[in-house]
Amino acid sequence: MNNMIWLRRIITIPFGLFLFVFLLAAIVLLEVNDTFLDPDYYRDTLRDADIYRWALNDLATVAFDEAREYPPAEIDPDLDENPLVTSGLSTEDFVVALNQALPHEWVQELVEQVLDEPGNYLTGEYDDFAVTLQAGDRVLLMVDQAKDLMRRADAYNLLFEQIVTPTVEEAVRDELPLGIDLTADRAVASARKIVPAEWVQANVENVLDTLTPYAVGEVDQFEIRLDFENQVDVALVEIKDIVGDSDIYDLVYEEVMDPILANTLGQAVDLPHGVSVTEAEITSALRAVAPREWVRDQADLVIDSVGDYVTMKTDELRVDIDLRDSKNRAREVLVEIARDKFAQVIDDLPECTSSQITRIVTVGIDSLPECMPSDARVEQLVLAAVDPLTGEVERAVDTMVLSSVPNTLTYTQADLENALAKAGAADNYDLLEDVREIIGVGWTYDDTDLKADLAEFIDPEAADRLDDIRGFLSDGWTYTDQDLRDLIVDEEGLQTLDDYDTSREWFQRARSWRLVVYLPVAILMLIIAFLGGRTWGSRIGWAAAYLVVSSAIIFFVFGPVFGAFSEAGVADVPNFDDLRAEALEEIEVADNFSRTQLMASNKLIDILETVVNGFASGVAGKAFFLGIVGLIILGVAISWQTLIGFARQWGLLD
Repeated sequence: MNNMIWLRRIITIPFGLFLFVFLLAAIVLLEVNDTFLDPDYYRDTLRDADIYRWALNDLATVAFDEAREYPPAEIDPDLDENPLVTSGLSTEDFVVALNQALPHEWVQELVEQVLDEPGNYLTGEYDDFAVTLQAGDRVLLMVDQAKDLMRRADAYNLLFEQIVTPTVEEAVRDELPLGIDLTADRAVASARKIVPAEWVQANVENVLDTLTPYAVGEVDQFEIRLDFENQVDVALVEIKDIVGDSDIYDLVYEEVMDPILANTLGQAVDLPHGVSVTEAEITSALRAVAPREWVRDQADLVIDSVGDYVTMKTDELRVDIDLRDSKNRAREVLVEIARDKFAQVIDDLPECTSSQITRIVTVGIDSLPECMPSDARVEQLVLAAVDPLTGEVERAVDTMVLSSVPNTLTYTQADLENALAKAGAADNYDLLEDVREIIGVGWTYDDTDLKADLAEFIDPEAADRLDDIRGFLSDGWTYTDQDLRDLIVDEEGLQTLDDYDTSREWFQRARSWRLVVYLPVAILMLIIAFLGGRTWGSRIGWAAAYLVVSSAIIFFVFGPVFGAFSEAGVADVPNFDDLRAEALEEIEVADNFSRTQLMASNKLIDILETVVNGFASGVAGKAFFLGIVGLIILGVAISWQTLIGFARQWGLLD
């Protein structure tokens, strides 16, 4: 009989091994159920990692620091400096603005909603779900933060350095209207006076305030309007200063009067007796006698007229310059020129032959002589005849030269266009016409222009996507279980949806009947109990002993042993620090934002380490609990007879 009982007890050993395996499987499955199949587990894990505050503060700080180091040429080949650096704002300024616009509490609430609703649906806890995202209010906060950053940043100087200055430098390479000689530095300085920082800031904020209600769907139309009327007056004063620094004679004569006179006079005006006055000599005479005050007045007249034209106060450019006084003052200069030229004609006459001298003496001279005699007496006769001809030449200055010069010179936009075209700067005239329209009626941009630009520069469907975004910002975004089911059917088919529903049912059963995993353990313990014991006390003791031993092994493996492994490693097996180093070495880190990527990778590994340690700790905790339960049961079994005796003594048993 004793041999039989020992044989039965030996047979409990393989059942004990099975008990260990099934107990380990049961504990692991229960821990999986309590962690990975529980949506709250992911929420709690992210909370414990302080992931939201970390991402929006620590990670954002490193990311902005690296963004400030980003090569400007990789942002835009025309940039000389990184805009984040030239803005004058610190990394802290950007991080604070980010947290004001997207506080970590809001991000946490959003993420946890996504984890909770679909998570419980996937595990069969919920029969439906709906995730709703409202982002319109976030856009309003982002705009407020953007405006605040622009107020505190050196955005105005950044605008000029990166956009205005290159544009101006390109423009001044070509001939400017009215022949104005202008350096890029002087042009930029003038632009700063015409569009000061306050004006730019106010208009940028106006644009944002106009676009924001449209973007979030509060209105269906918008119109941005920039009024340049006040800036034009400043611009005209600045132009006059620029002209004052230039040669005003060049402006009035070379750019306005000379081209018109050239068309009117031709190359020269022919006078009697072989004398001609060139167009250059005429304009030079007019220029020489013009008082500087008069020239300055004409320059101001030109600028004022151009200003009225540019601002669309007039429909055409027309400058009338009165030349009557200038003609009167230039007469003496032109007469002197004509007299000198006639004298040169006489000086250039060849010497007379004897026959020509005889004819001069006998017939006389009534026109320009053919020659000049060397005989002094005859020469006096010739010169006496030439004197009246000189008077004819002088009178011709009035009748032929000055009469050809108009009393009023009119300069129009056609003259301006022709001047720029001859200088190879016709594009600047087109630019002037565009600026004229903008300044005259203001610059407007509305929702129709925006949609047209999207269709032209992106693709025809871009406007529809814009409306979708506006709808999302206005009404929010809702994703339901039906959307998920439709997606599965569209992508994978009905069979996949059926498999998905079956999985949800099994997950739900696993959550609801989680303790069923102990059923094989209970059966094995019952078998061990009846094999190892002959009385109820011994049977309970044998089952409890195997439970204690199995639980102890599991506890020590997942507790102290795993802890030692994770801290220092075992033999050739690396610890977590070694695994972290190996993982980081295998991660491909780009040159840009490398510290950000490494920081994010480290955080991910930290979370994974926490998950692994937590899982092992959970398994060890469950094993420890079962071990304690087993010890209690074992203690009861060992004291079974004593307990029975007490029960009989107290009258609880017969």
